[in-house]
Amino acid sequence: MSQLNRDKTLALAAIFQAAGLANELARKGSTDSSVEAFLTQTVLVMDTDNISEIYPSIDGLKPGLRWLEGCLLEQGRGLQNAGEIIRIALGVIQVEGQFNEHEGVQNTLRTRLENINRQRVMNPDMSSTELNNLFGSAYVDSLGQLRFRVQIRGDAKQLQAPGMAERIRAILLAGVRAAWLWRRLGGRRWHLIFTRGQILREIREIAKSV
Repeated sequence: MSQLNRDKTLALAAIFQAAGLANELARKGSTDSSVEAFLTQTVLVMDTDNISEIYPSIDGLKPGLRWLEGCLLEQGRGLQNAGEIIRIALGVIQVEGQFNEHEGVQNTLRTRLENINRQRVMNPDMSSTELNNLFGSAYVDSLGQLRFRVQIRGDAKQLQAPGMAERIRAILLAGVRAAWLWRRLGGRRWHLIFTRGQILREIREIAKSV
């Protein structure tokens, strides 16, 4: 397995991790907080395509690798909510595709993320709730202005819970960051269909190394 294919698979796993986490929050109202935090912190890692700088621990992407593998195996047979996870992941990829074509939206998001970075420096004890609120607002003012939007389905009670919309938007923002990286590494939507076997082999090789 080449380093490029390995990195591309990890970036794709991060997209599916965002989709899986968003789906869990929408349906159950909770998810693994450490996995959620690992993914959302990548939003502030800018100006690099180095996978180890963005995702410093492959362990943090294990859920995404499992979701990705489960969705690719026999069209998700045996994986709960596989169809929904695939739908969200493809939606994230589509949002990133539109984002890549809109320089104004890119500039808006970058400015907001730079401001968030400065706020974190001034307030190193910023809570995850405060950070998610900032991420959620940045998402609405940038990606939320694009024509296509990812629709999240689930339990209405969970979706309407205080702070839930911001948490989901923060996760989707991390998913778009992963999709940006995946595309720059050569990832394309058609790969999910026509190179499915190769991706599955790469997932298993990565699993052996961690």
